[in-house]
Amino acid sequence: MNTRALLRASWRSWYSLDFRHVGPAWLQYVWTFVFAAVVSVAFAVLEVAVRAGQIHSLDALLSAFGTSYLQNLVVSLCVAYTIHLLLALGARLVGIQRLRNLPSRQRSLFFTLVPAAGLGLGWPLGMRLAFGEFNQFPGVWAGSIAVMLLICGAFVSYFAVKHRELDAERRANEAQLKLLQAQIEPHFLFNTLANVVSLMEVDTARARAMLESFIDYLRSSLGSLRHEGHTLGDELALVNAYLQVVSIRMDDRLRYRIDVPDALRQAPFPALTLQPLVENAIVHGLEPQIAGGEVHITASVQGGRLVITVQDDGLGLPSDNPPDRPARPRSSGTGTACNNIRERLL
Repeated sequence: MNTRALLRASWRSWYSLDFRHVGPAWLQYVWTFVFAAVVSVAFAVLEVAVRAGQIHSLDALLSAFGTSYLQNLVVSLCVAYTIHLLLALGARLVGIQRLRNLPSRQRSLFFTLVPAAGLGLGWPLGMRLAFGEFNQFPGVWAGSIAVMLLICGAFVSYFAVKHRELDAERRANEAQLKLLQAQIEPHFLFNTLANVVSLMEVDTARARAMLESFIDYLRSSLGSLRHEGHTLGDELALVNAYLQVVSIRMDDRLRYRIDVPDALRQAPFPALTLQPLVENAIVHGLEPQIAGGEVHITASVQGGRLVITVQDDGLGLPSDNPPDRPARPRSSGTGTACNNIRERLL
């Protein structure tokens, strides 16, 4: 993940209030600072606008804005970081998973009470640090509190709507992933079990090895649906188990290599995206070829992008066959797997 993508994902994780933080932990505190700085600008502009009749020169305007901004920045930072720390404390006490699973009403209540508590604790501290006395300007801070409460209410409403949108998107992605998995697995499941039954009569050792590899495949496949944060390493574990099963079925006709640096295996990766491509390479490229062939999987970073390559030395597309090679039969596939992958990546 390049720096720009990391910052975008980290910012999204900050404002979504889903506690699924992306990037280093300190980056979340940076976003809190940025938010407080922006709010301070808004308050400073508002204060200078109210006092515009008393300002008669550009120097006085800049001086008034600078003083107001610094004072508001101190107050905003106290409030923002108090809310930030209270949210982190609440997540630790209640549990992140429990917070994610809270009903919409209870979740909205949590994200209303915590900012309100942060405002109640952080505002007096900020006023004390900025002005020396909390009650020095009662009219100013009373009005500011009212404005801040309105801002908090607006953000809570925005975050509630955003949470519903993200939840709906997550459910849609899960449904699509399950549909994709249902399209991939049936024929592979039946073929594997049929091969295990056949091998039990002639080669129990190979039958046992195939069954163990198939169990690893199912474990990796089901795991991709049960937990979030799927990585390239998780996908490669699924692909490796799949290739082990198929290599037993094809004997020495299938050879494969997976050349992926360990540093890239922790990269986020969409589940069930690589396995269909490997399956296509075998079904449409190697199995129709009498001598079989090799599948080679590589991964690298090019121009800040993660590039995954699946290569095979099978028959290839009909138009790719050289004159001295046998004609490849036209595939009877519908292209569903590739279409699903393309739609999920776009």
